[in-house]
Amino acid sequence: MKKIQTVFLDWSGTLANDLPFVLKASNFIFGLYGKPKLSIEEFKETFFLPLKEFYKSYLPEVSFMEMNEHYHAIFRLFQVKIPLLPYALEFLEFCQKKKYQVILLSTIHQGHFIKQAKRLGIEQYFDRIYTEIEDKRIAIKQIIEKEKIDPQRTIFFGDMVHDIEAAHAGGIFSAAVLTGYNSKIKLLSANPSFLFENLKEAMDSLESL
Repeated sequence: MKKIQTVFLDWSGTLANDLPFVLKASNFIFGLYGKPKLSIEEFKETFFLPLKEFYKSYLPEVSFMEMNEHYHAIFRLFQVKIPLLPYALEFLEFCQKKKYQVILLSTIHQGHFIKQAKRLGIEQYFDRIYTEIEDKRIAIKQIIEKEKIDPQRTIFFGDMVHDIEAAHAGGIFSAAVLTGYNSKIKLLSANPSFLFENLKEAMDSLESL
């Protein structure tokens, strides 16, 4: 494996511990339309990206635009409490020290990300920020081509099957972390290049490479 130059990072479940708050907002929406609430285990087992497809599977009778407006209205109240995951800041500092190019690739609403990143004081760690990405599998190929990134020197850290699939689509290395939205079994089914319990393990692995 060649020396890494570029690190793609997901936000939710990889850097930010927002799963409990996303679950609260989602359950609020489900309750609003008379659907049963999900436990965190059920949510992790069933949640998938793209978001539009996930919510359509639960609320086929409701337009995504209508549901999305309700979701973001309630999520704004919750997001002020969202913390970084353990080792997230240390990982970002590590990437900066190693002079990796760090690119955020996330489905998160741009306004939500800006508020969270500013409150947490981490905007300066990203060379490029891509938010509101509906399908990372499509976006990552476009970014790699546009920015002339060497796939053999690039890795994507994420907590979902969709992130691993995006890495495969971009022809880059994939690193699954067990700190977010998908279980170990689901992540392994996507055949990631690496699997880490957390970003501390990821740092140790990159250091050895």
